[in-house]
Amino acid sequence: MRSTARTKVFANRETALYLELASLRQSEKDAKKALQDKSLEAVELEAKILPLRTCTVELDDIVADLKENVANLADRSTQREVLLGQVEGDLAEKTESLARATKSLRRTDEELTNDAAAAYGEGFQDAVAQFSCAYPEVDPSLFDESKCVVDGQIVSRE
Repeated sequence: MRSTARTKVFANRETALYLELASLRQSEKDAKKALQDKSLEAVELEAKILPLRTCTVELDDIVADLKENVANLADRSTQREVLLGQVEGDLAEKTESLARATKSLRRTDEELTNDAAAAYGEGFQDAVAQFSCAYPEVDPSLFDESKCVVDGQIVSRE
């Protein structure tokens, strides 16, 4: 009887071990299935991440190019500001020079006008004197710089 009881105990243990082994195999199968599902999910996520990484690299290149362009524009802007300052300085000098030249031209024009008026007056007096010598019978008081001849008549300029 002892051997039957032992056989039963061993049979029960063997059955328990087989059931435990079956349970472990099922757990292993479930774990492998979960691992496979997670692997597929990881592959899908990697497939989504790869274009984003590529896009990130492209955007980094664009950012680098834009930074270089900004640096170039800043340099050009600085150069333009320097040139603008020089042009404004030259313009101020030329404006001042033009103002002096305009003032000098006006003064010269005024002097020439006064000289011409004086020469006209002296020339007119000389012409009246010469006319008086040539025609002593004509009254020279009829001739004046403020008079002119209209339709054969001597009249005042208005």
